[in-house]
Amino acid sequence: MSTRYILSSLSYFSIFFAGFILPLVIWLVASDPYIKHHAGRALFSHIIPYAFIVLAIISLITAQFLLSIGFVIIMGVASLFIFIWNVIMGVRVLREGGAF
Repeated sequence: MSTRYILSSLSYFSIFFAGFILPLVIWLVASDPYIKHHAGRALFSHIIPYAFIVLAIISLITAQFLLSIGFVIIMGVASLFIFIWNVIMGVRVLREGGAF
């Protein structure tokens, strides 16, 4: 199996151990377009829950309590979906590379 598949899948699997840092580093350092593509997608999917956190904090500061609860619920559902999606994509990339 080639390094391109390992680095691409690690970008997705970093949701377990490195958050958005590893996909960011791989996206900045890699020269292979295949790796950059997957690292960019993983980075974007790792950042989405943080956007909901920021929106929830802003709505709390502006005293929009019900809106804050809505953002927290959306954040929880989106985070679960994104977590599952990252695992599926990591496995898909490994399968594409012939790991299984």
